[in-house]
Amino acid sequence: MPGFRVVVLGAGPAGLFTAHALAAAGIDFIVLERQPEIVRYQGALLIIWAPFIRLMDQLGLYEQIKKVSTRITTKTGFTHNDEPLTSERLFIALEDELGYPTVGLSRGDLIRVFYENLPGKETKVRANAHAVNIETHKDGVHVHLADGSVVDGSIVIGADGVHSPARELIQRLESDSSATGDLKPTSPMVTTFMSLFGHTRGVREDVALGDFAESHGPGIASQSTRLDDTMYFTILKRLDKPTSEKRKFTEGDVNKFVHEMSDMAIFPGVKLKEIWPLREQANAVLLHQEEGLADKWYHGRVVIVGDAAHKMTSTNGQGALSAVLSATTLVNNLRATLRKNSRPSTEDLEAAFAKYQASRIDVARDVLGFGLMLTRFMTWTDEGNEALDRKLSRTVDMTQESLSRLLPLFSQSPILDFIPYKSKQGNTPWAVDGIPPIRAKL
Repeated sequence: MPGFRVVVLGAGPAGLFTAHALAAAGIDFIVLERQPEIVRYQGALLIIWAPFIRLMDQLGLYEQIKKVSTRITTKTGFTHNDEPLTSERLFIALEDELGYPTVGLSRGDLIRVFYENLPGKETKVRANAHAVNIETHKDGVHVHLADGSVVDGSIVIGADGVHSPARELIQRLESDSSATGDLKPTSPMVTTFMSLFGHTRGVREDVALGDFAESHGPGIASQSTRLDDTMYFTILKRLDKPTSEKRKFTEGDVNKFVHEMSDMAIFPGVKLKEIWPLREQANAVLLHQEEGLADKWYHGRVVIVGDAAHKMTSTNGQGALSAVLSATTLVNNLRATLRKNSRPSTEDLEAAFAKYQASRIDVARDVLGFGLMLTRFMTWTDEGNEALDRKLSRTVDMTQESLSRLLPLFSQSPILDFIPYKSKQGNTPWAVDGIPPIRAKL
């Protein structure tokens, strides 16, 4: 589609997936990443659910993902004091229903698979490219970088994270403030929980491979998984009061947090203090976990995806999935618009962006709402939650309970509607199949 170029801000999973989708659609693009390197082994474990794996299969990346991931099979729930709560076969059940496994892998490995397999990556992905201003005009955009250079394009897709400058620009423009003014919009992302993220240099054989271990308790929860060659852990703690302020934690903050949590069980029979000496020190970090949903995902020639639009805590494991499903829908709508007119007006583009937001915002709101509920349920915000948690563990088949919640959502997931392929199938059919013409089943 000559003459049309997309500027993607951010080379995380959302940005690089968007780049793959654009490349497959024949739409020119450039990805700008503010960090000095693209492939960097920092960040938490990512859970890649069946709809995400299905998109990797459609893009021809499934085999590469399998090489760097571990199949997640079971889920074990327990309290901080190591009292057993639940034992689930959720992930096996989902695989039976949808035909694709759920896998765990590092954020760095996912980025590496995306980057190394991206056509034209040498010229289409730039590191050390910090966007400091986005200037829009009638026919395109100018993205000004910190080094003084300018990148021109037709639109900007902001996959630039929870503290998204692209979202702030949209908020300013929507409120009729000056795009270059000093007034900083209020972030829709609010932090109620902080988390310690880390992984080890090796594994303990007494920790089950591929089991998702989750501990519950007052004010604190943890989620941990052993992969083939490492163990990932996350400990979530409720703040004294919610905040929208950014905060950087020091090494002293980390050490204090770990000392307070040292006797907490993070795998069945294994306490944090037993795992902590095995950690990769550079990747043990303390972070805020924001939650929120942007009211508007676009303005003019600027549109956002992923955490910039919808951010949830890690507890429901659907942040990455939500990002790629939104990017899928956005690229589908953008391609359809360009097929009608290779040089669309700003009004044409806004119509495509509006359709994208309308098709995804209710799903994003539901996923966010479930995450809000789950995070507070796991951290026993009151005696009622604790009592209910203990009761459900005794009286309810949690595999079927989780399956009934996730399966209708996952089976409705979109795919790239311009790449025919034969999808793996399980007992539950996908609502949108991959047989040309790709269509939703009636």
